[in-house]
Amino acid sequence: MVSQGVGGHEGYSGTPLWKIQQQNAAQREAALQESLAYAAERTKPILPPNVLADAVSIGGPSGRPFVRHVLVKCLRKVAQNSRVELPISGVFANQAPMGLYCLFDGQSAASEPGPNAAEYCARNFYKKVLDNLSSLPAGATSETFVKAALVKSFEDMDRDILDTQPDIQDGCGASIALVIGEYLFTAVLGLCDGALVQVEKTALQGSALGKSQGRPNLAEERTRLMKFGGTVVGEGPTAKVICSIGTSMVSRSLGDRAWKSTGAGPSVLGTVPEIHSTKLSWADRHPYVLLVSKPLAEAFSAQQMVDFTSDFSAQPRAACGEIVAKGFENGLTQETQSTAIQVWFLRGGPMGADDASGSTAGEAPRKKPRLGSAPTGPGGDIKSARLRHILIRYQDGPRQANVPKGEVVRSRPEAEALLRQLLRELKVELDGLRRKFGRTKKAEDLWLHSTLFLKLCKEHSICPTSQKGGGMCGDMGWVSREAQRKMSKEFEAAVSVLRPGEWSDIVPSADGLHIVQRIA
Repeated sequence: MVSQGVGGHEGYSGTPLWKIQQQNAAQREAALQESLAYAAERTKPILPPNVLADAVSIGGPSGRPFVRHVLVKCLRKVAQNSRVELPISGVFANQAPMGLYCLFDGQSAASEPGPNAAEYCARNFYKKVLDNLSSLPAGATSETFVKAALVKSFEDMDRDILDTQPDIQDGCGASIALVIGEYLFTAVLGLCDGALVQVEKTALQGSALGKSQGRPNLAEERTRLMKFGGTVVGEGPTAKVICSIGTSMVSRSLGDRAWKSTGAGPSVLGTVPEIHSTKLSWADRHPYVLLVSKPLAEAFSAQQMVDFTSDFSAQPRAACGEIVAKGFENGLTQETQSTAIQVWFLRGGPMGADDASGSTAGEAPRKKPRLGSAPTGPGGDIKSARLRHILIRYQDGPRQANVPKGEVVRSRPEAEALLRQLLRELKVELDGLRRKFGRTKKAEDLWLHSTLFLKLCKEHSICPTSQKGGGMCGDMGWVSREAQRKMSKEFEAAVSVLRPGEWSDIVPSADGLHIVQRIA
């Protein structure tokens, strides 16, 4: 029988068979191209974000701390090892580098301060983030959907604690930074906080990340708390919410079982964080982001914390240590746990692309450069860098027998405080050299005029190189990558971002704490 009465070359729809074959071929070609694009995207190298990140935490209980922090420096690598497939379009395109930096504070809770909720969140929150990011459909990978995924991660984390962890009675707040390519996403819950720093003309300005939530005195919080049965008493920072469960100075948290398991409708305490997203100018306008625990968030404004760290460019451990030290100077005690995280955005963009404009000493490096001008190995990779350093020994606990007689015995916080002071003094000298010789002079030439380093090295360093004469004082010579790695992973990482003339952050090794200058 001839179909449709027109020669038998049409489908049941009336479409000519040749047209159906053409459409099928086009669909197969589109599917093939999509598969090839997917394969190409998946085979691109996985790189961590072009950042330096570190944290300092002091105080609190000695056994199980109230505050936990987690620095996932390459979230894509974690996803790969966990067999989680992340989206490949939108903000995730081109294997955008991803990092997750988290702080969970058991002092920011409606219940008594405790370690359990914070510890559980620190171990599991990244899993919630990966689950929710991997669930985003192909057409839903913009900033808006990533922020929604972060909110859902908080909700899932809270539900997980309440449904599966009956032993966890306490709660915690959180301060989170998620870097995806050139985008920064932040989420703050409770009385923790953070600050995104940006350059305004020649000054650094800090914008608080979590001041619009978590406090019962805020107008929107007050309305929400009263809607769900709470009563807000007091004004300002001392305002409290009162309900049948008890009294709380925090209006949002993770956990806090007693406040959320009443079975009488919605919980008084909220779980949705304050979310922000920023397309970074990557060090040109946004040099870094800070995350801090409740005691520091209550002691200082965002701008004060920015001012405290102004002497420590691309030195996150020194910067965090300075904020924490200022907290203790301001009246915080060892009973409270003060924690600060800094994520410094290195110049050169998310992947550390080369920047021909260079940088001057004391500024953040524009990329993670290859090491030195020493002979290269196969493939052209630089094998070593010439370094000099100041080494300070520290010890925690009873005095060790092998400490040389007469040597000053310092705790780690005391040793880090000394090294921060030395970095400040060296920066003052560098600024003076710039004024004298001009800012156009190369950093590697400026250090040749430094006399302060020789004095500080001989006075404080316990390394035998400090006894060398003249310009060789503190000189470690040409140090290979392998030798750096043997010192410590942190030592190698710190050196890898230095350009000639620049000073490293405070770096630990088996010998103590170092500040390292690359001189070639």
